[in-house]
Amino acid sequence: MTAPWEEPDHKNLSNLIKKAKRKTFIRNIIISLIVTVVVLFGGFLLNIQLISSSSSQESKDEYALKNISGPNQYISGITGQDGFLSGTTEYNIYKVVEGVPIPWRTKKTVYNVFPFLPFANIGGSVNGLSLSLPDPDMIREGYEYTRSYNGLTGQRLMNFYIPDVNYNGKVLNDLSALEQMDQDKLVEMAISFDKPYSLAEVRKMIPPELTQVWYWVDTYDNRKFYDPYKDGNGNISFANPLFESWVFGFGIHLDGPQMNEKDFIASLEQGLEGKYEYEFNRIYNYLRGDKAKPSESDIRLLGVVLTGNAKELQILKGQPYVRGAVLGAIVDKY
Repeated sequence: MTAPWEEPDHKNLSNLIKKAKRKTFIRNIIISLIVTVVVLFGGFLLNIQLISSSSSQESKDEYALKNISGPNQYISGITGQDGFLSGTTEYNIYKVVEGVPIPWRTKKTVYNVFPFLPFANIGGSVNGLSLSLPDPDMIREGYEYTRSYNGLTGQRLMNFYIPDVNYNGKVLNDLSALEQMDQDKLVEMAISFDKPYSLAEVRKMIPPELTQVWYWVDTYDNRKFYDPYKDGNGNISFANPLFESWVFGFGIHLDGPQMNEKDFIASLEQGLEGKYEYEFNRIYNYLRGDKAKPSESDIRLLGVVLTGNAKELQILKGQPYVRGAVLGAIVDKY
């Protein structure tokens, strides 16, 4: 038999064990909660730091690209939305025609801290819409391509023609169209040259009453790509002009000194290791040839974007250096 006095001791021991287990359980829960909070807070701070770094690099890459592309286009504002190890950024872009701003498009980019792990975001960038519409005059004259327009604003998109490329004689010249519009209309026009020129030559030969806002640089390392070719039926296809989103060059600063060849080379060097490094390296290597780096004399211009009123731009009619002239945005002065 168990002694009477042994039963309370047994119960007390059992209670002590239960209390110890309960304390251990509560302590473990508290520790787990503290660790979870610390880990979550640390992860939150780490996510902010990683996202901030990725967002900064994304903006750097986009501004580097903008410095060598987008004729007469400027970034007016940036909005962003961060997620878990990913985010999106929207760039609002506008044009300026003789001091009049024109909302142009919005570019949306998606970035990830680890590009191979997209997490919540999948995809690339979404650009402003464009649309093509038939032009009766172009159809009548046998053009194989159509007019392009900004799908958001309805404004015309500029075309560019590479010198010596065979377009089957179908090169637009909108200078005569200027006579048919209000002479006070402010217009943007892409001028494609008959041959490459230096920046000094372009600035000298363009009439001073016209504003030179952007210069188109020769970045075409594979001219054979634009040669006519025969399809399987024996028909010959000719090159189409380049849209303004496909050309590279440099322009003026709205609030600073004009860019030059040296600035263009510096802009290329900024993008050699970024998001668009393939295109930057292709252009950089084409310009430098066998040298260590390009020089200012390697920058040859194939065209220029001008602004002015309809009357002023008509001074270009008959100029031997004008191979093509394509209207872009058109606005009123006020």
